[in-house]
Amino acid sequence: MGDQEGLRKIITTLAVKNEEIQNFIYSLKQMMQNVEANSSRVQEDLEGEFQSLYTLLDELKEEMLMKIKQDRASRTYELQAQLAACAKALESSEELLEAANQALGTANHHDFSQPSLPPPHQGFGAPPWTRD
Repeated sequence: MGDQEGLRKIITTLAVKNEEIQNFIYSLKQMMQNVEANSSRVQEDLEGEFQSLYTLLDELKEEMLMKIKQDRASRTYELQAQLAACAKALESSEELLEAANQALGTANHHDFSQPSLPPPHQGFGAPPWTRD
């Protein structure tokens, strides 16, 4: 019965090894399921985080665009005010220049019946800005 005993030992060892292999296969399948579940959860978390970041970036973009628009409007208003003031100053200057040219033209064409300069011995007197 030695051969049968040896054969039973081999069969028992094979049965134990089969059970170990089945347990290992079950363990591998569980690991695969855990990897799938974990990676799906991590992927969803990552997508959620990126969606939050996109939302935050969109809000920041809108705030920055609004600030740029407000700054543009403010600067444009200031420049338009300066432009209007300069145009008004130019108009006044042109009117003054025209009046001065007319006065010069009138003085040059005025009849010469006005008294000329005083004789040298009488002098001019005090300048007008020092008179009271």
